[in-house]
Amino acid sequence: MLVDILHSIGVLLFYFLINPLLYIGLFVVYLFSGTRVKQERLSFHTRVYGRMADITIPFASAVLLGVYVSIVTIVLGVTIALPFIAIMAIIYIILALTTHVRFISPIYVLGIVLLLYGAEPFLANGTFLTPLYNVLGSIPIIVPAALLAIMAIAEGFLIRINGSTYTSPKLERSKRGKWVGMHHAKRLWMVPIVLFIPEGIIPAFSFWPVFTIADYGLQPVLVPFLIGFQQRVRGTLPALPIKRTGMRVIVLGLLFALFAAGSYYMPVLAVILGGLAIVSRELVFHFAKKRDNNMPIFFTSQSKGCVILGVLPGSPAEKMNLAVGETIVKINGQEVHNETSFYEALQKNSAFCKVDVLNHEGEVRFAQGALYDGEHHQLGVLLVKDDVNLQDSIV
Repeated sequence: MLVDILHSIGVLLFYFLINPLLYIGLFVVYLFSGTRVKQERLSFHTRVYGRMADITIPFASAVLLGVYVSIVTIVLGVTIALPFIAIMAIIYIILALTTHVRFISPIYVLGIVLLLYGAEPFLANGTFLTPLYNVLGSIPIIVPAALLAIMAIAEGFLIRINGSTYTSPKLERSKRGKWVGMHHAKRLWMVPIVLFIPEGIIPAFSFWPVFTIADYGLQPVLVPFLIGFQQRVRGTLPALPIKRTGMRVIVLGLLFALFAAGSYYMPVLAVILGGLAIVSRELVFHFAKKRDNNMPIFFTSQSKGCVILGVLPGSPAEKMNLAVGETIVKINGQEVHNETSFYEALQKNSAFCKVDVLNHEGEVRFAQGALYDGEHHQLGVLLVKDDVNLQDSIV
């Protein structure tokens, strides 16, 4: 029995490591991390976070949520076929070719799968899609419907918990030609989920699994579900609208769960769910974008003080707990209002810095710390460029 259990665990990990979804996710992260670093260098003449950050930052939250979601899928006994995973991988690749990370999500992938179920009467016979429908026909439509609802709720929690962590700052010209700052949140979570395939050592009982395609033994497999997210924020602090988006996706996931449950009795509801999921997720994205566009730009030059657009990891600014969105009003007792005055104030004491900061609540606090020779920066804060001095935007 122990040998069988160890064998099952080995197969679980084996399927995870050979799953094409894992390598699709790693390749997409490699591409967009390179683009992010390039944009940061164009804006600030330095990268803010290393390329590995796009893997390490979402890693813990993805694994932890994968454990929670796997408990649900194990209890339900969600059973699929290996060709079904191949179908998802193909759809993931097609969506990845759009270069929009937000499309790399189970909401879109499984939404398309459910729409394909609905198109079966028109496409199943006498077309090149016949093998596709042979696979889909072996899986009850409630299985992808339930997975879509579960993963939508998971996506909402990931956005809310991890979406605003270390967003990437960027500079661009406004319509009036002035430099303004913004933050881009771009994540790809690879969430490991336990599902079942037929023919394993785990017996299927009359009351379990709930979602099954077999009446015999089941084999657990670990499937990496890719969940992409992107959102631009320039009208406020990044965390506020991103967490709001996460909450909206959670609410959508709960609504999807009602449709998925109803599809057990009326399969057509699952097809409706496929279209509803794609349209509603797009509406959430565009509503957040429109709301942000209608707000005054938060990260811009001011007559008094310098708004912190970003803080370099490991810098004196990070050690002094300076935060994005706070306003530095004085350096070493000298008032600052742009890069030039900021740099001049730092030169008053090249080894130590005293900072007067206006925090998010509008209250003044004081911070101080040592500066280091040989660094490409002094304090390590990223500011909005000043048109008088465009050589850099990091001090």
